[in-house]
Amino acid sequence: MIRLIVASLLATAAVVAAGCGRPSAPADTPSVAPSHLASGAPSKAASMVCADEAQHEISLSLQLQLDRPVTPTWSDHLYSCSYTYPVGTMTLTVKELAGTAAATAYFTALRSHVTQPVTMPGLGQEAYRESDGSLVVHKDFLVLRIDVGGLPARFGQPPLSRSEAARRVGADIMDCWTGQ
Repeated sequence: MIRLIVASLLATAAVVAAGCGRPSAPADTPSVAPSHLASGAPSKAASMVCADEAQHEISLSLQLQLDRPVTPTWSDHLYSCSYTYPVGTMTLTVKELAGTAAATAYFTALRSHVTQPVTMPGLGQEAYRESDGSLVVHKDFLVLRIDVGGLPARFGQPPLSRSEAARRVGADIMDCWTGQ
């Protein structure tokens, strides 16, 4: 019986570890500067935010099911998709930059346009929350924005605030990007 429980736990861990479409080769991890920027295609790390596995993890975190399929777009090194629920829409965007210094500058510029941003420790290298609950996270050469302004103030079961929803989604994405 104990062997069966251990085997089940290991199988579950393997499924969880495979979640979010996490890249398997070190060259694909977010800590490596994207050599493909000239190729015109998003990195595997950026495309994770709209992947089926991320959709599943986010649905579990928010206790909401999608109302429409997630359709990603890629333009000017910005990967984006909208998660449309019966109650509203949340949009995830990932800006890919040439390296950590460029991502830091981009993140700082975004934050400078926000009145009273709230620092959110523990997410990426740095993160802040906007007044509507949206979240911006800087991790290596990527800047993730989770726009929850299109969601009601409270939603889900149990009801979550927009800022808590953004924090949960940010934690899901960071888990994918860091391999935890």
